[in-house]
Amino acid sequence: MFKKVASDVLGLSDVGSVIQPHDYDKVDADDYVMHEDQEKIYFLIKSKTDEYCFTNKALIHLDGTSAVSKKRTLRRYNYHEHLISNVVLETAGTIDLFC
Repeated sequence: MFKKVASDVLGLSDVGSVIQPHDYDKVDADDYVMHEDQEKIYFLIKSKTDEYCFTNKALIHLDGTSAVSKKRTLRRYNYHEHLISNVVLETAGTIDLFC
């Protein structure tokens, strides 16, 4: 219980973890990588609900509704079609640290 409260206070409740290359086959995003077109995963971040998969051809975002639901929305952004700029990573807890 205190671990959950501490992560909410510090704004770490849904911080992702970087998945190691030997574990790429254990994540859902790997199912949407076009291996037949020589697409390879370079970097993968997994949180409780989302996965961000950076490949040599696209950014694949699996957006989950909750940690217990398997319902996902797949968004694929091919680099040759989508310019990626102004990237922001924001983490927020349920308790304001300025209080």
